[in-house]
Parts: sequence; C-alpha cells; structure tokens
Amino acid sequence: MSSYRISDFEFSADAPNFQTILERAHSQKLRPSCLCCPAHPKMYVALIGGEYYLKRMPGTGHAHDPGCASFDPPPELSGLGHVAGAAIVTDDAGDTTLRLDFSLSMRGGRRVRAPGGDTEASSAVANPRKLSLLGTLHYLWDAAGLTKWRPQWQRRNWWIIHRELTGVAQNTGTKAQPFASVLMVPPVYNHERRDELALERRSWLRGLAPQRGKPVPLGIVVAEFKSIEPSQYGRKLKMKHLPDFAFFMDDDLAARFDRLFADKIHAIEAAGDGHLILIATFSIRNNYAEIREIASMTVNEHWIPFDGDREHQLVEALKDRAYAKSLKYNLQSSAPVANALLLDTGAPIALYVPPDGLSADDEETLHDIAEDGVYQPWFWPADEIEMPALPAPAGGGH
Repeated sequence: MSSYRISDFEFSADAPNFQTILERAHSQKLRPSCLCCPAHPKMYVALIGGEYYLKRMPGTGHAHDPGCASFDPPPELSGLGHVAGAAIVTDDAGDTTLRLDFSLSMRGGRRVRAPGGDTEASSAVANPRKLSLLGTLHYLWDAAGLTKWRPQWQRRNWWIIHRELTGVAQNTGTKAQPFASVLMVPPVYNHERRDELALERRSWLRGLAPQRGKPVPLGIVVAEFKSIEPSQYGRKLKMKHLPDFAFFMDDDLAARFDRLFADKIHAIEAAGDGHLILIATFSIRNNYAEIREIASMTVNEHWIPFDGDREHQLVEALKDRAYAKSLKYNLQSSAPVANALLLDTGAPIALYVPPDGLSADDEETLHDIAEDGVYQPWFWPADEIEMPALPAPAGGGH
C-alpha cells in the first residue's frame, strides 16, 4: 500500500481518515510527498466528483518507483513525447490544456471531415502542436491510467472506464472550454434507471444545443461500439450503454467508416473478449446526434489498447504481468517508440514489437534508438512469426 508524507505526518492510502487528510491538504494547497522511493516525488490533491484524489505532479511519473501506482513511463517511450509541452500542456496545479486539430464548432451545413483519426500520420509531418482525434483518445486513456495493468486488479469494467475518463475531463480543457462541458462518456446503463439517465443526458446535451446566428457547438463522445445498421439517409450507429440515443452518419462518412474500421471490428469479433472504442465529434439535432468526425481504438478484455495482430499477441501474453502500454498519439505505427514497458522485472524493460512489413532500415533505426534508451530493450523482430519468450518477472513468479 502506498505511503505519503505531509510535512512530518506520514499516512497510507488505506488510512481510515484518508479523505479528511486530503481535504485538509487540498484546502491548504499542500503538496504531499510519495514515499515509494528515496526521491520522494511531490503529489497534488484533486477534487473529482466530490472525492479527493492524490495525483502525481506533471512530468514526474518516471520519478516514482516502477511498483508505485503513480509511476508513468517517460514520455519519450511513446507518442506522448512528440506532443507533450505543445499539444498537451499541464500546469503546476495539474490542469491540462489541449490544442486540437479538429473543431468543436461548425457553421451551417458544413460537410463532415473524413475520419482522419485512423489514417496513418507521417512521423515527418505529423503536427506536434495539435492533437488528432485519435491522439485525443490516446491522451484520455493514458491520463486515466487505463494503459496500465497489474495482475492484482483482476478485472476492469465500463463503470471504471466511465469514472476514470470523466475524472480526467474535470482537469482538462481547451483554451475555449472545459472538457467536462463537451465530453460525453455514457454511464453504465441500468434499465430501472432509464428515465433518470435519459433526463441527465438531455440536461447535459442542452449545452450543445444550436443557437440562431452562432456556430453550432460540437460534442465529443467516447463509447464502446455496439452495431451499425442502415437508416433512410445513411447509417445508424449504436453505442453500448446508450440504447435509447441514436447517432447517425451520412452515406459518405459511413462508406469511409466501413473501409477504415471493418478490420478492427472483425479483429474484435475474432478475439471474442475485446472491445472497439469510438471517439467522435457530433452535433445535436432534436433527440439524436449526427457524427462529424470519428476514430477508433481496439482494446482487450482488460481495456488495454492494441493495434494489429502482433500487439494483440503481446498484450495477451502480458495478461498476468505488470506493465504499461505505450500509445502512438499522432505518430504512425512504424514510429520508433516502445510498445510497452514491463514493470515487474526489477528494473523496467522496454518491449518493442515492430509492425509487419517494416523495412529493414526502419527496423535498424528502431534497434539503435532502443539500445540507447533508458531501459533495457526486448525485441520481437518484424520477420519472426513466433513471439520470443518475454523477460521473466523478478523473483521468478507473477
């Protein structure tokens, strides 16, 4: 159990008066220290949904012990290093401002954008100063701690996903507006509470209602894909936990959806225990929504993201291990960053799984970068079908 210190007072996360301690620290703007390692990295207290939480200070995740819940891999191991400090700026209070390369408003009947969040961005031209739609989903998942896994957690469910994502939204925004006013993450659906849930949703959506003479505001939905079916003018998209609310796409966007996401839907169906997460901007029309731009991300049964069959094999092999999954943000799949970081090996080990078809020159570049990195690297060569044995956990057991 993690232990902390405020001045000369030490306490643990399971202390009976933990919330009282954090409330006092929050009101006095005190910075608790985490005692996970000799560096004693500073923390801050955030108030989210009426409860107090200890959060690591920006940029200090790698200063914590790898076994600490507050540990975070260095940004350079993932696509975060490409956008941190430019597209993603976090201040000393823990509040994060995002710069987005997609709009949260539109005028009149402007055409929808292609679902560019899933197309390959060239690492040479990808804009580090603005987040793509998929990059925004990667940020939310990372900031919510949903890229980490430890065997003792046993399971995750949508209740946890909803809680963590909405918690991140409380301390995230653009220069124009807080994310909590535009980010829609459906709560767990309960048929007995359907009227209450519908009323809460309608009340929240009023903030996105069009006003005469002003740009139409757009919301962002993050939800699990359920199905897609024909409608009179395009397609009707169904999300899990939203059985009584419809999203529509026109024929052009639906055709691009089929082309870009069919393989991911098939991969989830073949795996049997995964999920397809969608992020989309949308406008409100009466009692339904119209999708404007959309991107997707595949996750396994523990809600850990993966991209393609080789990464799926990797996260499946890591089910009983402690690790952090790296995400690409704005970078393409061949970008020279780690795929995951093993955390149960004493010193962390960076795992590299180059995608199928990676050129020999690009793979050599990846090797050179990995060998010069902070952590010892492990490779699964692109031309090898069978995955090599993973490094054993410290102590010889899980």
